[in-house]
Amino acid sequence: MPVIQLDLNFKTIKMYERRNAMDRKNFKTVLFVILTLIISLATAQEKGKAQTPIIPYDPELEDWVSVDGFVDVESQEYPNSFFDPITGITIHWGYDDSLLYIALSAKGMGWMAIGLGSPKMDKSNIFIGYYTDDSTNLENHIGVGWSHKPAGGANLLEDWEIDYDDETDEMVIEFTYPLNWAGLKGTAITELKPGQSYSLILARNPKSSSFKAKHAKKSSYTFALAPKPEPVPEDSTKNKK
Repeated sequence: MPVIQLDLNFKTIKMYERRNAMDRKNFKTVLFVILTLIISLATAQEKGKAQTPIIPYDPELEDWVSVDGFVDVESQEYPNSFFDPITGITIHWGYDDSLLYIALSAKGMGWMAIGLGSPKMDKSNIFIGYYTDDSTNLENHIGVGWSHKPAGGANLLEDWEIDYDDETDEMVIEFTYPLNWAGLKGTAITELKPGQSYSLILARNPKSSSFKAKHAKKSSYTFALAPKPEPVPEDSTKNKK
């Protein structure tokens, strides 16, 4: 009997060892799958952010865009748009021979901003605006270190409007701005050129209308102005008699 009991205990131990080995193997498999999913999601997010937003060229934008605080998406008022999932801001934009046309839209009120020319606030050409039930305002600021101040000199904002839709809970900041702002001091760049890439920042604070209030969310991207199309040469046959 003692021998049989020992034999049974030995078999039991082996059975538990095999079961533990299978459990460890299953655990490793599950862990591998989870890690693979995490890496895949992170890679997808990086690829999504790595996409360079493009500002298209349209010589007739002045006829298409109405700076009224409303973006007519159905009629494609702007030739392109870009959604930032971090701040919740959608940028609608385009440019012609002299002006940049931009509309920012997001849920809620408070303030939101876009800065051009720098991957951070410092030396960025910033446009920051807010909407409340009592007032609206849009200002051109320049980033200084971790802060910003109103741009000195002439007001280069060509035209602007801010509105809020109660039904959609959406605020829109719409404005035009020169492609060349050489008169401003303290910005990382002084103009935007077709075919070139630049940095931009986005920031949002849906709970405050104070420009001194810190952003709740922020992000940065690289964008590019689409090249202008090559001029079509006149048909030389028309000059032949």
